[in-house]
Amino acid sequence: MCERLSPDEIFDVLGHRYRRYVVAELLERDDGTTVTELVETVSRRTDADSNRIEIGLLHSHLPRLENAHVVEYDADAGVVEPTTAVSDFEPFLEIIEE
Repeated sequence: MCERLSPDEIFDVLGHRYRRYVVAELLERDDGTTVTELVETVSRRTDADSNRIEIGLLHSHLPRLENAHVVEYDADAGVVEPTTAVSDFEPFLEIIEE
């Protein structure tokens, strides 16, 4: 998808810290990653249990990011690939992390 995300779509995606952490991680990579690696990334940034993080990513956050066309998520392979839309989040994440 080539269209830029609207501000409402961007703020919706950034509305949960797990999604912010996933987007930030994908911005730092040149390629995709696995769900396992994303669980580890989120675990390092929060005190939540890794099982709860994994369940949240699998059943809520990754499908939501895919529906927003931010990632391509292959649930069978456990692989998450960023789309070009992930770059729309960079200026917002820079502000949030300051």
